[in-house]
Amino acid sequence: MTRKSKKEEKFVEQESTVELNDKYRFLILPDTLTKDQNIDKEFIKLRHPQTGQMALFLYSENEKKLAQMRSLPFSHRSFFKESEVIPINRIDFVTLVDPLFIFLPYLVKCSSMFSPLDQILMDEELPELNNLLMKLSTLTNIQQVADMKECADLTLWQYSEKKTLDWLSPKVENVSQVLITRQINVNPNAAVSTSFKLSDTKSIAKEHYTRYAFSLISEYLPIDVQKSLLKHLGLPEKVECNKRKAGGSITDVNKKVKHSDNHDDEKPYKVEKVVIPKISAKDKALKKAASGTRSISSFFIKK
Repeated sequence: MTRKSKKEEKFVEQESTVELNDKYRFLILPDTLTKDQNIDKEFIKLRHPQTGQMALFLYSENEKKLAQMRSLPFSHRSFFKESEVIPINRIDFVTLVDPLFIFLPYLVKCSSMFSPLDQILMDEELPELNNLLMKLSTLTNIQQVADMKECADLTLWQYSEKKTLDWLSPKVENVSQVLITRQINVNPNAAVSTSFKLSDTKSIAKEHYTRYAFSLISEYLPIDVQKSLLKHLGLPEKVECNKRKAGGSITDVNKKVKHSDNHDDEKPYKVEKVVIPKISAKDKALKKAASGTRSISSFFIKK
């Protein structure tokens, strides 16, 4: 997974520590939480499943809904309400979240053995969250990501990677289909300003939509689950190219490389001369005199 920039980390920190006492806020709620004005809603803080930091959520016990609130700071903005001009300090987007995403880090942490649910959904640093986590467990079906075993009067649970991947894969596929239907530009080479413009879906590979959908879903997943899901979807990991050192140029690199076919700098091969001994005049005369004679051994040859 790619490392978050300092700007993104600052945004996450600001989002998790935001308070609700700002005078001017603009809240965008999903339709399911606005149909009935009498629905009980309360803001609660839970650990974000990816970062582990405290994040702000909206919880409705009667409607059995959990939603995350993400805040975007907006300075020098305002909107009109009848004849009144109302300034805006920030805009809050509230989106529904499946509580199973909140439970995944706790289940993965206790995946070595079967345990009761109240021992799994337990925050040692923030014990005040324990009752709230158990209350949220009634909103969803934990068997989608965990194996259950009954022992006497106890119901024991253990994290199941296979079930979790089978539960997450359709979510990635559904998000991918929405991106294709709405023709969202997910080309990795496209500029940021064109990310939400209509695009020709035929020119973009299916893998790009799947990877983009995976990146959206993985914002609510622990790192280990992200890696398993990436492998399960058959998506290759992105390899970042190593950047050149500062101040280095292509010509400097080429100078350091010694090509094997360049022989100009090589030392010439030294050929040693063969020294032939000189024949004296006396030896020449003896050789000439013996040219017509026979050797002594020739007289002893059997005829």
